[in-house]
This record gives sequence, C-alpha cells and structure tokens, in this order.
Amino acid sequence: MRVVVCGRGAADPRSSLWTHVMGSLRHLGHEVVGLDPTSPGRSGIVRGSAVDALESVLTRFEPEMLVHVPTPGDIDASDIRRLTAASETVSMALHTSTSFGDAVTCVADAEEHLLDYDLVSVPDPSAYARLAPVGDYRVSCLEAATHTVALDAAVTTERRGVVIVGEPDERGAAIVRAIVGAGVEVSLFGAGWSLHPDLEPLSFPRLSHPDQATVLAGAELLVELPTPLVTLSQARISAWEAPVSQCVLDAAAVATPSLTMDRPAVHGVFRATSAEGSAGVAVYECDADVATLVTLLMSDTESLRSMGEAASDVVRADHSWTQRWETLFGPFECPDDDGEYVMLRSVTTAAAPVAVTV
Repeated sequence: MRVVVCGRGAADPRSSLWTHVMGSLRHLGHEVVGLDPTSPGRSGIVRGSAVDALESVLTRFEPEMLVHVPTPGDIDASDIRRLTAASETVSMALHTSTSFGDAVTCVADAEEHLLDYDLVSVPDPSAYARLAPVGDYRVSCLEAATHTVALDAAVTTERRGVVIVGEPDERGAAIVRAIVGAGVEVSLFGAGWSLHPDLEPLSFPRLSHPDQATVLAGAELLVELPTPLVTLSQARISAWEAPVSQCVLDAAAVATPSLTMDRPAVHGVFRATSAEGSAGVAVYECDADVATLVTLLMSDTESLRSMGEAASDVVRADHSWTQRWETLFGPFECPDDDGEYVMLRSVTTAAAPVAVTV
C-alpha cells in the first residue's frame, strides 16, 4: 500500500515521526512518502503552502492512505477532507499527544476530527472509551509504541552513567544540577543546554535514532525530566494525563531502565512483572526526590539490569509500531478471489465504501 505520512518531522531522519511511524510502515512493506507541513520545501516536493504541497503529493503519488499527525497550526482538518475526497484517499488522524516531543497533538480535537477524517486514532484508552460510541469502526486506540528494528543497530558498550532527556528550562536545569551535585556521571540529550553555561559541557547534539540507540544502550539509567508546560499547553492536558514518552520506550527497547514522572500511562504500559512489583521503570512524584532516587538506583547495578530487561520484555512483546499498524489495518484487509489483498476505501461521500486493490 502507498501511504503519505504528513506531520512535523516527516522530512527529518532524526525525528521520532520519521523513525517510528514511517520506519515501521516501510518495515511492513508499504511504500511511504513523507511530507512535513511545517516546512514543505524541506520535504523536497514543492515550494509553497502546506496545503498546496499536500495537494501536489496526493496528485503525484496517488496514495491509498494519508496518515496525518495533526500538530497545532499545520493543515486544517477541512483542507484534509477536501483534498482526500478529491483524490479518493483514505484519511487518518494519528493522535500521539506528547509522546513525540517534536510532534505534539491535541487529543481533545479527536471528536471534531471524526467529521473530516475517515479514521481517527487516540493514544489514551480513556479517550477511546469516550469516542467509541460515536463509531468504533472509525476510532482506534493506538497507544505509544516504538519501532524496535530501528534500535537494534545499537552498539552495545559498557554501561556507565545517566542520560537525561528533557527541555533545558529552569525546572529541568535545577533537577540536573541536583543530580550532578550528587556525584553522578551525567550526559544531557537535546538542544538548548547552551542556555546554562555550567551544564552545556555535559550535553551532546541531536543524533539520528541509530546513534541515539547506542547512547541509550551505553547508559545505566535514563532520567526523563518533567514534560514542559508549553508542551502540555499545546496538547491541552495536565502532566498526569501525559502518555509514556518516546525516549522511555526507546530506552526500554535497548534494556535501559528509566526514571520518569509518575502518571497512569506509565503504569499502564509497564505493569508489574514480578511478585516484588518490578515494572521495568521507576517513577518520581516530586522534583526534589529525583537526585536521591538516582543515587539509590545507581547503587544497585544488578537491580538496574533486571529493571532494564523487564522493560525490554514488555516493550518488545506488546508495544511495537508494527503491532499497532497490523491491528489497525487488519479489519480493512481481506483477500479477493485471486488471493490479492484489498483495502476498503471510503469515497468520503454518502455512497458505500468500495474495494480497491493495493
């Protein structure tokens, strides 16, 4: 099947969207075209507005499906409806909330998106339960996941120190200084740490996902800083409602345990895996507790190793993007008389869906 993935980061090989969404679709054998609506020219397709770029892509490549990760201010849902109706393309709104830090979506818009998209997915089971009565044949629950194949290229090295992921705001910087002050070896992942001259020497630039996997695989522990308020504001959720982030899932895929802020989504993914309640991750409730928890965790290498292995087992068994796509596409795929697969395509009119060979 030919798929256009439209979203922030779709033209950047270092982005989560490129690696996990586009990479997993390609791994399943689909032909994938990426379009970044926030920078159409960078996608190398057309220079002009995002709407013009999408129209050009749909006309040129004639995809069976458009997967749109709708970030605030990129392409209006009504334009998606108009363009996909004209090209007879199945449209899907893929909501990821804050799991992709560079492509934040607002799950609160999902109900409205049911008017303009053929399919809508949400990452939160509670949001799915709320929307399912509207039409569960059009609404799916695709929780946060990882494309483990992209992380299998990690070079295994001796594990040492802590990798810290998060925004370099004052809150995050204060947590990092407390960890450094406790005598822990720290590496800071992400841009912007030059705002803090005392911490900048500990940072390293943004890397491709295979390189990120190597960094994560070489750490004893990943520490995720609290989700920034600006990100929560874009998603229109509280910190308590934030999904498991991509960095925690990626770390788990390479058997690196994480320390992250306590919230229901974390417990939903990393459920207890032993009588002692080890779930593969540790959580904190208060910023002041982070440095103490890090030193305690780092003092027991064997327990850290066990946590990492438990996290890896959970993610690789139940939280891969290939599993998500297979679950989504399963009800729409069936063999025709010749054994070839077809996909039910909505013509976005009052007419009944028709079968189109892909």
